[in-house]
Amino acid sequence: MENGQGETVLKTETQTENKTEVVDETKINDANVEVKDEKPVSEEHSPKVKSEEPSSELLEKIKNQIEFYFGDVNMQRDKYLNEQTNLDEGWVPMTIMLNFKLLASMSQDIDVILEAIKSSELMEISEDRKKIRRSPKHPLPVYDEEYRKAREAKTVYLKGFPMQDTTIEKLITFFSAYEPFVNIVMRKYMDKEKKLQFKGSIFVQFKTLEDAKAFMARESVKYGDTELIKMWSSDYYESKIQEREDRRQKRSEKKPNRSASIVMEYKKIIFETKEQESAAKINQFPKGCMIYFTNVPDECLREDIKESLGELGANVAYVDFHKGNAAGYARLEGENDAKTVIDKMHESKLSVRGKDVTCCVLEGEEEEKYFLKVKKHMTIANLRKRSKKGRNTQVATKRHMSDSSDAVPAKKGNNSFE
Repeated sequence: MENGQGETVLKTETQTENKTEVVDETKINDANVEVKDEKPVSEEHSPKVKSEEPSSELLEKIKNQIEFYFGDVNMQRDKYLNEQTNLDEGWVPMTIMLNFKLLASMSQDIDVILEAIKSSELMEISEDRKKIRRSPKHPLPVYDEEYRKAREAKTVYLKGFPMQDTTIEKLITFFSAYEPFVNIVMRKYMDKEKKLQFKGSIFVQFKTLEDAKAFMARESVKYGDTELIKMWSSDYYESKIQEREDRRQKRSEKKPNRSASIVMEYKKIIFETKEQESAAKINQFPKGCMIYFTNVPDECLREDIKESLGELGANVAYVDFHKGNAAGYARLEGENDAKTVIDKMHESKLSVRGKDVTCCVLEGEEEEKYFLKVKKHMTIANLRKRSKKGRNTQVATKRHMSDSSDAVPAKKGNNSFE
């Protein structure tokens, strides 16, 4: 959550089990500290006081804080400061800078602040000494996927810090003994009382990839007497993804999907019923009802065959023929109807579109083979229908068998810690 000056960020991280993890992201640069809920300082109630000669420690602290404000990490998301830098070619008045509470707590003397950043390579001071800006020699990076990967590559996950009484100030002091770093994220979660609690783990972004590698190469890193667990942030995220997948797998093994079982049983019953219906239909075909015809004209249609047979008094149940084929079959409705119709033809010739089509009765083994082929085609057709309707049947069955209140919303989360 940004305050008026965008100095402190609260950000939701990944959801784990039934708790929502929240990252209280407190940004630092070397020894500087960002305080949660920092408020702007009112000049009316905080008049500038000429300080005594500042110590080198104070000047270094002010320099680090200013460089943090204008650094890559903070400028990526500090909306307020970005708005200010866009007003005047990057220049920000010192009156604006003194509204940052943390900086003002170090010093409200503009001369002291300017003295502190005089040696900074990142910052510039205006000629009238009333404004400062990030040097054009150090342009901001492009915050794209390449930048994100580079940032993640130099970020380390550490676990083992006390969950009570650990502060960002203590962490900064602790890491000052190690390689240079630019950011620390204290990982937190919301408890039942809606209060943020430290999880005992952090992310540390080091200044360079080499710094991060040097830190990871250390054989031992202890916080007090506790050996810290450390791993690359990318490895940490992969391990969490794998853990969630393992939990889902275990749940699915322990709790069989009752709805899916019912759907499969339902499909089996439907399939068997269709098979029985198909077999019954085939067994009901009367003997001697099939006519096999050949020498069909190219332009002939199925309807032409049916019409010509009808002119001979045939009750045609089905014509198995496709345009362009040279032969086909006609199934009549009555037993031995095929012979009766062919006897009405002249030399077993059926006139179709003015041309003779040769016909004969399909009998014996040939008739049985044809009926078997019909059975096969009907089975395949039923399978296709079952496959096409399967998903709709499954959805309808699940809706029928389950209560909507049992649905578990999908967990959402961003695996990045920024």
